[in-house]
Amino acid sequence: MSKKKTGKKKTAPYKEVTTGQEQPAKKGLLEELEELRDKGETSTARYLEVLKEVEVMYGTGEVNNFGTNDINILKDKLSNLTKADLQSFARKVGINPYYQPSALKQNIIKEFHRYQAKGNIFTAPVPTPALELDPDNPEHKELLDWLNS
Repeated sequence: MSKKKTGKKKTAPYKEVTTGQEQPAKKGLLEELEELRDKGETSTARYLEVLKEVEVMYGTGEVNNFGTNDINILKDKLSNLTKADLQSFARKVGINPYYQPSALKQNIIKEFHRYQAKGNIFTAPVPTPALELDPDNPEHKELLDWLNS
């Protein structure tokens, strides 16, 4: 029987050298969207592009009849629709489709504002933390005794 040769593990003849020009970690879409909002750049093309990508990721078009949660994207969409497409879209969102196109667009926008006012994830209030009562505090203890009785 032949014996297997055990060889030395080869090591690199050099140590890894960095140039100091490494690329920073890429931001996620939500971080980029928040950053653009904080800067006040909500009317820029980049903001709309990122917002559309986020809405596609979260499936806003599947849940929301308007296909978006942003009024600027909706207005852009309405400006590109033909009369037949506009009527079909109006039926989809629950509006009488037999108005003139300009009145139909205004009605769709009004309905969009009503939909937004009803509440969604962007307009929902931020939950407030519950009141914490300390049983060692005499005032809190009195209130806790009253609540537990």
